[in-house]
Amino acid sequence: MKPDKIYLSLSFLILITVFSWFTSCSHVAEIVNLPEVCFTGDILPIFINNCAISGCHDGAGRESRSALNNYANIMRDITPGNPDASTAYQAIISKWGNMMPPGQPLSIDNRAKIRVWIEQGASETVCTDTTGTGGNGGGSGGGGSYVAHACFSRDIFPVIVSHCATTGCHDAISHKEGYNYTTYANIMNSVAPGNPGSSRLYRVISTSGGESKMPPSNSPQLSVAQIDSIGKWISYGALNETCGEVCDTINLVTFSGTIWPIMQTSCTGCHSGASAGGGIVLATYANVQTIAANGSLVNSLTGTGVPKMPLGGAFSTCQIREFEIWVNSGSLNN
Repeated sequence: MKPDKIYLSLSFLILITVFSWFTSCSHVAEIVNLPEVCFTGDILPIFINNCAISGCHDGAGRESRSALNNYANIMRDITPGNPDASTAYQAIISKWGNMMPPGQPLSIDNRAKIRVWIEQGASETVCTDTTGTGGNGGGSGGGGSYVAHACFSRDIFPVIVSHCATTGCHDAISHKEGYNYTTYANIMNSVAPGNPGSSRLYRVISTSGGESKMPPSNSPQLSVAQIDSIGKWISYGALNETCGEVCDTINLVTFSGTIWPIMQTSCTGCHSGASAGGGIVLATYANVQTIAANGSLVNSLTGTGVPKMPLGGAFSTCQIREFEIWVNSGSLNN
């Protein structure tokens, strides 16, 4: 483990949290002498993966006024040094009323990380750790240690393949304008590591309009969170990392918290709009529930009787198991 690696152990954080609970009745527990919690590596991924999802706090849905997809927006609900005065923190620890995320509270570990970060001043600290570099990339399977920041194999490659490397665009056959986005090496032809502004890939997905806007206006668009993740990945150095995944088959598997985020990353880019791949639209819960009910959803993930999906790389065994659990539980809109 590198000396500058910024991680807080689960057991240590839980101990701190429990201590603060026991002392809260008499005085405020002071958190001192702890390693600094890193915003980009420890805190932002928590908000991106649990709050800034489609239809919630992604900046585009009904909660657009309470976006939690970047530092500036998150800080509107944070009072540095004072978790008790921070509305975002109070929402994630609330036992009554508007607890967030609804029906699927954050783990004690994640809640404790956010509290310690706020206690330490809620700075926009950037992680320099690059554990996991040198992987082969190009897949969405497990393997490798878990990397909290935006990671190529887990967070970036599936999004680019789903939204850019589609038939007739930047796939290996069409490679429009000379760009083929089906491999890490080819993607790097339009990336300037460490400099999103000089990276054609980032410029075309982040521009507000014009001829160069990608994906085209008649195709499914990237979310603000996805664009931010690609920008962060480039700013970290655009590393070809193979990362551990976030996959839980023990706790309740839900559509909104488990299935839909995976599909938004790896499926909806191809299976939305008038030119949906294979004529299969997966833009809503109803669409997904239909193919879940007839068995083709799980069959497509395992390659049983039909072409294996997604085209950009197979899901891990754990992720496929999450889909099986959800389908076997009735494929509910939960």
